[in-house]
Amino acid sequence: MDGDGVAGGGGRELLVRIQAVESLSEIGTVIHLLLRRFRFDYFKLFAARSAPTGSLRDHLLLTNVPPAFIDGFDAIGGLPAAPVRIFATSDRLAYQWHVSDLSVKAQGSAQVGQLMALLQEHGMSQGAYAALPTLDGRKHIFGVYGERDALTHADLDEFSFLSIHLLDRLETLEKRRAGQQTGISGLEIECLLMTAAGHDTAAIARRLSLSTRTVNYLVGSLCRKLGTDRLEHALAEAARLGYLD
Repeated sequence: MDGDGVAGGGGRELLVRIQAVESLSEIGTVIHLLLRRFRFDYFKLFAARSAPTGSLRDHLLLTNVPPAFIDGFDAIGGLPAAPVRIFATSDRLAYQWHVSDLSVKAQGSAQVGQLMALLQEHGMSQGAYAALPTLDGRKHIFGVYGERDALTHADLDEFSFLSIHLLDRLETLEKRRAGQQTGISGLEIECLLMTAAGHDTAAIARRLSLSTRTVNYLVGSLCRKLGTDRLEHALAEAARLGYLD
């Protein structure tokens, strides 16, 4: 176990920490533990709501990316502030990339070529993204960057699992600030609605592009928040509270 209390495996301990987060600053602390676990150096946590300007800085909730990178990105101009691939799809996903993946686009775009050079200059040649749509059509996006080999399939699955929980926790905190005291997240509600419609765990996982482990965890979390120990009771309580029509 290291100085932050995260064991060598770390996944379970990180999940517990994520679920205990109560503020944006605590989310930042957990993100730094995620960076250490997956051996990345930098991160960007994008705001779900669009910023009125095109500046990358205005699109971020939290980041430890060097200010010089952000200034360089904005100076290039003509680049989307957040990953278009994630914003353009309704699926939840996590994927990784390497700066060389931009080579084809760079042949027809001077800006992309400059972005490749900027990423390499700041030690951000390898990265991964995770995204979580909200119920009102926005998206929370989390990206990590550094100089390391590509994640293995198992590591990418673990990164996806932890990042989705991190983003889901962020949405729960946003709802609390907006005055919704139940703390039930949009992702938990979607699982609830699909369960009420008769879908089993495997079907829900396929429809939401999640692992069955994540769905099982979300259903258990929902039951705890509704003060029940069985899914049938959770459905009844959710109906009473107006979550089910």
